[in-house]
Amino acid sequence: MPHLVLDLHLVLDPHLVLDKVSIHYDGQAEPAVERVSIDVAKGDFVVLVGRSGCGKTSLLNVAAGLVAPARGTASINGKPITAPGSDRAVVFQNDALFPWLTARENVAFALRLRGVRPAERARRADELLALVKLTDAGDKRIWELSGGMRQRVGLARALAAEPEFLLLDEPLGALDALTRERMQTTLLDLWTASDVGVLMVTHGIEEALVLATRIVVLAPGPGRVVRSFEPGFSRRYASGEAIRTIKADPAFAAARGELTDAIFEGEAA
Repeated sequence: MPHLVLDLHLVLDPHLVLDKVSIHYDGQAEPAVERVSIDVAKGDFVVLVGRSGCGKTSLLNVAAGLVAPARGTASINGKPITAPGSDRAVVFQNDALFPWLTARENVAFALRLRGVRPAERARRADELLALVKLTDAGDKRIWELSGGMRQRVGLARALAAEPEFLLLDEPLGALDALTRERMQTTLLDLWTASDVGVLMVTHGIEEALVLATRIVVLAPGPGRVVRSFEPGFSRRYASGEAIRTIKADPAFAAARGELTDAIFEGEAA
């Protein structure tokens, strides 16, 4: 029977778990985060929201293996997270691309590190650029691209590593409002096509509602979970409903009000 148990284990979906995580930075009297638990499975799009200082980015950094929790555990499939790994790809607000490389070369960089042959990595990079709607941008240098195009290249590069989880830290925060709205649907298209688990930080209330399968609301002093929502709008988009129709739904406006109240509940006037 041992071989049967092993086979069953292999078919389980990947799971990223933060279990009762506390984060305490040197020089600070109080912890930044206290006993926060979050889980992300394959196909989930979990979004962290909350006021400044509630520990959203700190928790993302624990998931990325960039910060060690003072207490609690971070794991993937039961294995402790102790460092960055190829099973997680991180995309920051700053695109962090290599300006001396073309868009195609940036996307192919992870494949190059894995020893993939030049022709194959160029083919795969072009596939990923097409996925983010940059079919004709492969030969362009990074400085020739707009902010939204650079973020798409960053997302394609993250997916090139074939991660199980995407960790997104305000990836659309530096974009203008129109580009940001378009990029939200690009993110949903990527999530649907790649079937990865996503953990994302945003300050955008409407953005969280559009993207998330689950929204985790954090409050500061110290950072802690105060509410959790499962809005369902991203699933509606994935099923073919137009984003404008979703946003025009009275249920969307009601959810926006409820989420806003949850974020600012208890804040001093």
